[in-house]
Amino acid sequence: MSLPRFPEKFTDAPLFNPGDFLRYLQGLGSIPEVPPPEGLILGYQASLVHYVMETCSTRPAGGYFGDKVLYMEDDWAGGGKLAVAAGFGVGAPAAAVMLEELIAWGVKEFISIGTAGSLRADLPPGSLVLCTSAFRDEGTSRHYLAGEEPALPEPGLTSRLEASLCRAGLGFSSGPSWTTDAIYRETPFEVLSYRKLGTLVVEMEASALFAVAAFRKVALASCFSVSDTLAELAWRPEFHAEGTKEGLRKLLLAAVDALSPV
Repeated sequence: MSLPRFPEKFTDAPLFNPGDFLRYLQGLGSIPEVPPPEGLILGYQASLVHYVMETCSTRPAGGYFGDKVLYMEDDWAGGGKLAVAAGFGVGAPAAAVMLEELIAWGVKEFISIGTAGSLRADLPPGSLVLCTSAFRDEGTSRHYLAGEEPALPEPGLTSRLEASLCRAGLGFSSGPSWTTDAIYRETPFEVLSYRKLGTLVVEMEASALFAVAAFRKVALASCFSVSDTLAELAWRPEFHAEGTKEGLRKLLLAAVDALSPV
């Protein structure tokens, strides 16, 4: 069975939209009484959020977004015009819901910074990867984007992020990712098959985020710090290694540079 089960959905209107949900919350007084940030970084790892809070003055958005959305107040971090969102969960469904609601709030540009598992021996933990496309092995994107083609990031913002990485003198690789919901069902056959397609890493959010962003006509780019490897067809985790955390910090600085208002 392919998803969605009924492809007619692509010619039908949804029963409700994220904007309807935010209007409901507004009626309850739960929408923050602050302007939405001009750009936002989606984060998933606690170490990245801790780094932001340790190095930058932050202000919670409050209301429904609570302390999941933190405005970064220091000049180097956008001077209050940029924010980071975290603590909303991991995986395609959770990330897509958060993205939908942030778009409905009024955010127009996003960079997703996460960890990923390497499929190649020349990308050890701590390597940086700029995502240029994502193979869709999850369910969420199927309800936004028909067909089997990989989901794509917004090219303009991706180019800006690439330029920021280069300006910072960071070594990084560019290429496709494999997005899957089922991390405990990644198999050797899939690793070898995706590697033959030029795929660099496996992760849980990119293809869904790209599909939602394209559907809603906002800009989204994605990048990863490699946290573990499947390259030798055995799992070697280094989620808490300093190289993995340092990679996330480097990506954060590049993302801030790419999103910062001119």
